[in-house]
Amino acid sequence: MLQIRAVWKETADTSLLAQMAIDAALNSNWREAASINEKIITTDKGDIEALNRLAHAYICLGNKEKAKITYNKVLALDQYNIIARKNIDKISKMNGHASLNGQQNANLSQIFLFEPGKTKIISLLNLAPPAILATLNCGDKLNLVQKKHSVTINSEDTTYLGALPDDLAHRLIGFITGGNKYEAYVKCASPKMLTVFIRESERAPKFTNQPSFADGGKSIYSDEKDFVS
Repeated sequence: MLQIRAVWKETADTSLLAQMAIDAALNSNWREAASINEKIITTDKGDIEALNRLAHAYICLGNKEKAKITYNKVLALDQYNIIARKNIDKISKMNGHASLNGQQNANLSQIFLFEPGKTKIISLLNLAPPAILATLNCGDKLNLVQKKHSVTINSEDTTYLGALPDDLAHRLIGFITGGNKYEAYVKCASPKMLTVFIRESERAPKFTNQPSFADGGKSIYSDEKDFVS
């Protein structure tokens, strides 16, 4: 994928460009994601998915005005587009902040800083309805909710979003019960997928030499094609 990404300026294949734009977004390379989607739109001004991806990239770059203009272009093509409608509503409530989630989105590179054994990227299961997922943005802070046999992820307003896979949930339940603390953020979201970034924020003394995530924190994105915003 790195070789493909290096030559995106040379290709006119919009399907290939879309995949490269998705890959850039999944890696939080928002400038590249914006540039690739802009190229797609020069070829097809009516590509709603590319426009939504572009607006989302602008949001993550802190440019709310360009994001709003781009979402309005989507609504001009599809007045009922849920992604554009929800995000324009969020932008209108930002009250001058540079991002949709204030401090959390202020420095995404710091939020998503990889730390071996302490961070994990994972796609959630048992997702909330698409209308809810479509309101999420990269960098939104989330809450981990420990239950008896599972760990669910909620938004800050307590709206259920999805659940961790059982193996990871069981592992974290043991650590949380033992005193570890974790924080989570939206890595990427679409109406069909929600991928989150989990960070160990505090390690209990009893787990001094036990990493929370033994596999290096990597995750396979099996649904990259569904990434929209």
